[in-house]
Amino acid sequence: MKPATVIKRDGTPVEFALPRIAQAIAKALAAVSHDDPAAADELAVTVLEHLERCHDRPDLGIEDIQDAVVHVLQESGHYDAAIAYCRYRDARERRRRSGRLLEGSQAAPNLTVVACDGRRQGWDRARLASELAHQRGLDAKAADETVRGVEELLVGTDCTELADGLYASLVDAALVRAGRHSQAVPDLRLPRASVTAALDQAGDGRSALATAGRLILGQLAMGAGYPPAVARLWGRGRLWIDGLDDPRRGSQATVVVDGPSNPWLLLTQAYAHAARLGADWRRVRLVLPPAILGHLERGAQQLIAPLADLALIAQPFLYCDGRTPLLARWPFPAGVGLATYQEDFLLQQRLTELGVPGLSGPHYAVPGYSHHIAVELALNAQGLDGAFPAMDQLAMALLAAAQVRLAQLGPLAAGADVRFAIFGLVRGSDSGDYLERQVLQEGLRAGIRLVRGVNLPEAACAHLGRLLE
Repeated sequence: MKPATVIKRDGTPVEFALPRIAQAIAKALAAVSHDDPAAADELAVTVLEHLERCHDRPDLGIEDIQDAVVHVLQESGHYDAAIAYCRYRDARERRRRSGRLLEGSQAAPNLTVVACDGRRQGWDRARLASELAHQRGLDAKAADETVRGVEELLVGTDCTELADGLYASLVDAALVRAGRHSQAVPDLRLPRASVTAALDQAGDGRSALATAGRLILGQLAMGAGYPPAVARLWGRGRLWIDGLDDPRRGSQATVVVDGPSNPWLLLTQAYAHAARLGADWRRVRLVLPPAILGHLERGAQQLIAPLADLALIAQPFLYCDGRTPLLARWPFPAGVGLATYQEDFLLQQRLTELGVPGLSGPHYAVPGYSHHIAVELALNAQGLDGAFPAMDQLAMALLAAAQVRLAQLGPLAAGADVRFAIFGLVRGSDSGDYLERQVLQEGLRAGIRLVRGVNLPEAACAHLGRLLE
C-alpha cells in the first residue's frame, strides 16, 4: 500500500512527500562526496517501493521512513552514506531530546520500551511514573522525578529503543543519583517456576541457597569464546545456542538401523548405535525397520521393556508403513515414536493427542540412512517486525555463534548441517523472509551452509520464551 500520511514525532499528521526523502538522501550522499541528485531520486523511489512492500498501511511514522532509508542505502552499496545519514539522524535526536529537557517540555521523547514478551510501548511519563510508584513504593513526585532522571541519562545517547531490563537498570541508576538507595534494588530476572522447583529439590537451607546460586549462574553465564554481541543476545533470550553445556558434542545424529528381520538382532544393533553415537552427539534418533513394529503388532510383549530402556539413551522411532493398531493403546512411555514414509495429517493428529513423537519422510525407509546436525541455533524475533537493523544484528550474531561451535567441534562437524529456526515472525511475511535471507547470506559470506528448520527444539522454546535482561 502506498503511504499517504507521515506521523511526526509530536503526533501531527503531514502529507507523505517523496521529494523530501530524495532531498535527505542527496544530503547523505553529498556528505560523503557523492553529489548525484539523479541517484538520490532513484534511491528515493526504491525507498517508496520498500515502504509499500513492508508496511501495509497508509500512515507511517518518521522512524519507519528513516529505517527504510538506511536499509536501502546499505542494500544499494552506499555504506558510507548510510553511516552519514545515521550520524545526522542521531545528532538531531540528541539535540531535540536535550532541548526538551532544558525547556521542561512535557512532550514525550522519541523512546520505545520493549517488554520481555516483545511488546513495544512508546515513552509515556505518566504511565511509567505510575508503574514505578507501584513497583518501588515511591510517591507520585519521586516517581515522576525518577522517570525524568532516566531521560537525563539518555540525553547524550542516540538510543531510541530500550529493552525492559536496560530501562530497569537506568531506573536504579536514577534512584541512586537522587539518594534513594533503598528503592534501587535491581531484580534478577529468572523464571519463577525454575527457581521454585530448584529450591524445593534442594532440601535444607544451605543446600537450597547453593542450588539457587548454581541456577542463577547457569542462566547468566555464557560459554567462553563467544563475542560480546552473541553473549548479550543469548542473555536476553534473543538467541539460543545448543551445546553450551557440552561444547564438544554435536547437536543431533539420526540413523536408520539396518539388519536382519530378527528383532533381537535389530535391537542389539540399535543399542550399539546409541552407545557409539552418544559419545559424539547430544541427541541420537534411531529409526527401527518395520520388522520391530510387525512383531509388536503380533503380540511380542517382551520387546516393550528393551525398547523403553533404549529410549533412556536414544530416541527410537518405529517405522510404520501406514496405520498401526498399537495406537489404540500405545504401550510405551514418552520417548518412543513413529516414523512414516510421508506425512499423514490424521496420523500426525493422533500422535499429537497421544504425545508420541513423529517423523515423516521417504529417507526413513532407506536402510542405513544417516544424517547429522552439527549445530542447532534459534532466534527470537518477537517485536522486531520491520526492525531491519535489529534483525541484521540477530543474523550476524547467529553466524558468529555457529562459527564458534563449529570450531569447538572440529572434524566432527565435517559434512553435518548447521540448522537454525526463527521464532516470533510469520514465515512468508516480509520480515520473516528478510531475516531468513540475511541469515543465509551471512552464512554464504562465511562459507557456511545454513539450513532453516521447521520446528523449535524444546530447549530452545524454554530459552526463547523468556528474555533475561
